[in-house]
Amino acid sequence: MQKAKINNKRKEHDVKTFEITFEATDDILKQAIKLDKDVFSKRDVGNFETCKAMLEKNKDIYTFLLYNKKCVGYVNFCRISDYAFKKFLQGEMKDFELTTQDVLPFVKNEKNKCLFTSIVVAKEFRDTSAIIKLSEGFYKHLNILKQRGIIIDEVVIDCVSIDGVKFVIENMGAKYVCDSFNGKIYHTYDIYNKLKPPKISLEMINKDNLKVTSLIQYEIFNNNWCGYCDLLSEVEERQKDPNKLLPITYLVKYRNKAVGIIGLYELKNYKNTIWLNWFGILPKYRNRGFGTHALFKIIELARKYQRKEFRLVTYKIWNNQAQSIYQKTMQISEYYTNKNDWQYAIKNGVAMIFSTSLFDKTITKWNNRFVDLLSDEELHKRSIKKLKEDGLIKN
Repeated sequence: MQKAKINNKRKEHDVKTFEITFEATDDILKQAIKLDKDVFSKRDVGNFETCKAMLEKNKDIYTFLLYNKKCVGYVNFCRISDYAFKKFLQGEMKDFELTTQDVLPFVKNEKNKCLFTSIVVAKEFRDTSAIIKLSEGFYKHLNILKQRGIIIDEVVIDCVSIDGVKFVIENMGAKYVCDSFNGKIYHTYDIYNKLKPPKISLEMINKDNLKVTSLIQYEIFNNNWCGYCDLLSEVEERQKDPNKLLPITYLVKYRNKAVGIIGLYELKNYKNTIWLNWFGILPKYRNRGFGTHALFKIIELARKYQRKEFRLVTYKIWNNQAQSIYQKTMQISEYYTNKNDWQYAIKNGVAMIFSTSLFDKTITKWNNRFVDLLSDEELHKRSIKKLKEDGLIKN
């Protein structure tokens, strides 16, 4: 079960101060279990005797992250039986249900089916450098196994958080399989040659890149939604007040080329929620991981606004291509059918709202509260007219 929690507030721990060890001494193991108690519910906390028994079956399960000789993080990765592996892939088994019979030793020159069961980092060390160091240690561990002739055939992962999903997609090339009763099941092959995400960046719109941003937005959404007038207003308002927080729009860039657009906004009557705005990738850059990676980045940025919930409005029919990204990154989805809102869009587009908690707490449904879909249609009409007036598109 992938359980990493990465705090958006970066700390100044130097990567060089961390150490990696693969030796599960009793003292380090007890410290790791204490980490479980600090961050997980009771059923997810490791039991010392059970962990020891599993280590007797396979001594190569753990990668530990140490800081000043103290365990501040770990990865649990083990070979499991074919029976347990199939149960995980079907969403019918959880890692806390594993028994010592399910855990097997790594065997040379055989196809080892494995479970990536936990990545844990202490609260005060949930920064990028700690995650990088622990990740590097884990892949060093994999390479040691490879040098010993251990073949990792397939890996199954059970993710329960947005950060868990992010880690396994970005670092392990994992693909969504199904929901389990407490998370989402992912599956990956060829873990030795992990798939890295594209190195994208987000560039806030300003008067210098406004034209490029507007044309990209028009190309992505032209016949359905266009928000040129909103982009103009955003840039103008931020010039008057550089500290203005929302709305905020970004160009998605890859190797210094603009490949898409993404942003955040708020509905003034709902102060606990921050919303995804104008999210799209240019057609020629789709199916390369840009969209998923951009969504992860904007969720990280959304945490800085100290809102409890991150939500988005989409259309199951009209935004069909984006649904797979939302299904694998957001906690819950629901149909939006508010009778006081724009019925044409609700019925023909099949309106939906996806939601996730920004601080790993239970997320509640939106429950059809009014979001004003019709204002998007009105904005579209004004924006098309303004684009023509400014000579950005032809009449």
